[in-house]
Amino acid sequence: MATGLLCLWLAACSAPVKKTEVDTAQALPSYSMESVQTLLLQARAALSPEKEQLLIQSAEQLQHLGDADWARNLLGSIDTSRLAPEDLWHYTTLYSNLLLAQEANFLAQEVLMNPKLTEQWELMPKDTYISLRSQRAALLATLGETELAVQEYIALDHAGLAPEQRQQNQDALWQTLMDQPRTHLQQLARNSGNLELQGWYQLAALSKNNQHQLESQLRSVDDWLMRWPGHPAASRLPRDLQLLQQLIAEKPQHVALLLPVSGKLGRAGRAIRDGFFAAHYQSLQAGSPAGRISLYDTNLGDIQTLYQQAVADGAQLIIGPLDKDKVAELALLPVLPVPTLALNRIEQPAGLLPTQNLMQFGLAAEDEARQAARRAWLEGHRLAMVIAVDASWADRSAVAFISEWQALGGTVVEYAKFTGKADYSKIVQRGLLIDHSNQRAANVRNILGRAMEFEPRRRQDVDMIFITALPNQARQLKPTLKFHQASNIPVFATSHVYAGEENPKLDSDLNGIRFSTLPWIFNEQSEEKRAIERFSHDPSFNRLYAMGVDAYHLYPRLRQLREIPNATVFGATGNLQLTPEGHIVREQMWAYIRRGLAQPLPMVISNEAELSDS
Repeated sequence: MATGLLCLWLAACSAPVKKTEVDTAQALPSYSMESVQTLLLQARAALSPEKEQLLIQSAEQLQHLGDADWARNLLGSIDTSRLAPEDLWHYTTLYSNLLLAQEANFLAQEVLMNPKLTEQWELMPKDTYISLRSQRAALLATLGETELAVQEYIALDHAGLAPEQRQQNQDALWQTLMDQPRTHLQQLARNSGNLELQGWYQLAALSKNNQHQLESQLRSVDDWLMRWPGHPAASRLPRDLQLLQQLIAEKPQHVALLLPVSGKLGRAGRAIRDGFFAAHYQSLQAGSPAGRISLYDTNLGDIQTLYQQAVADGAQLIIGPLDKDKVAELALLPVLPVPTLALNRIEQPAGLLPTQNLMQFGLAAEDEARQAARRAWLEGHRLAMVIAVDASWADRSAVAFISEWQALGGTVVEYAKFTGKADYSKIVQRGLLIDHSNQRAANVRNILGRAMEFEPRRRQDVDMIFITALPNQARQLKPTLKFHQASNIPVFATSHVYAGEENPKLDSDLNGIRFSTLPWIFNEQSEEKRAIERFSHDPSFNRLYAMGVDAYHLYPRLRQLREIPNATVFGATGNLQLTPEGHIVREQMWAYIRRGLAQPLPMVISNEAELSDS
């Protein structure tokens, strides 16, 4: 009898979702499937609001027992309009925790943003209020809903948090603001009717505006403090701004560049050099004190000898080398005498600790592939098809994507490789199982002994495609996907898919592709970029120009990156952070192709499958 009723109840619930494991060792002794069955039987016979209360209790027990999916289905069947305030808070807490644990972010957003909650904030116990608003703030920030997230953080700032909690809340608020473009922050500051909000927006905007000029940034912060003496941030500036005076005092006055400016890597080395000096001259024009820069050609000597020569010449910080083998040679040393920012990244030799004073900054395609996996996952995709050109960099990118995707919990349903030699259609047909569909049609024709109308069908177990390809390859691959009925599947790519210059006639074949890219590409206000375009511009070296610019802006802030968790330099190659292992990691911006032109992707993350091409 009980089993039959349970089956009827389950039939009324939504379809099961992917199983989520829960540690059953934490289950309370009084919880059991028998007690869940009893509660569901009672709910079956009860009227509202008792019925909904019993369902919530059942879901809570199921969650403790390890059946999060059944709990989710039960909670999803509840009509929240029937819940009393206390029951709504309990329901929201339970359901949102479950959804966030399963990374069902968009459904969690719907649950947490229930308008009824807004009407009941003043009725809630303090702990419930803080818990729910904290969840809302973090989720909204993750999904790019900046204004809403900031409002939640500010509400929490006035909720009587303990000192440590308040500090953490303000740090999260600051990080959310600093993830936004400067122009957007300035617009928010102009449009805000709330003085406290306006103060935060102005502080963030001036910080982003002057981030690459320490002295200018310090002057701007001092001016802000004069104008906003009673603002919450005035009593405790964000930690990165607190360090400004020390960073200026400790800024190296003699920097050595160890780059190949001749030989096979000469063009790459010269591009980095040009970016570095473009940033240096821009800094001088902005009023920063002049320092000494020495350049050593690593193509002309042994790296350790050149390194020691630079130190003997008085270098307080070294930038380079670029060549991976030379970086590996320095990485074998237990310690370097001065801070060193290598312009490539290597795998740490097994058994060796990271070299003290060595930091590594590279533009690895693998980082972009991992970022693509995280972005696609955040948009709600779970079933990936990977298509890679047959090249070493593309193989590394594909493997990095697959590793990150599977670590997140995603499934790779197909991994296809192409050579680019007229095999696009063949690879796509095979990957989408179009060839299987064609074979089934042929078998039916043979059985019937006559011709028949037939439209091939692709596989349906793919909800996103990741490609590693160069522009000319992607321009053939994307139309092939469209031809084979995959036009509605979102396509993600690394920055290699876009040449870096406008070419709408050719790039219309890339319409809809999402790709991570350098902020440098879209920053038309950059004085460094304008200088490069005047004197030594070659679009194929955009990445290296930007790397040179970032190397210049990174070196005064290395201490800041080391000491402050999540401290970020917003650079020409992306948002830069320093890992405990001494690696500079990048988070690039997102763009997509629309009408043959690259455009920044909206900041707000959506789970919509398609982007308009019109």
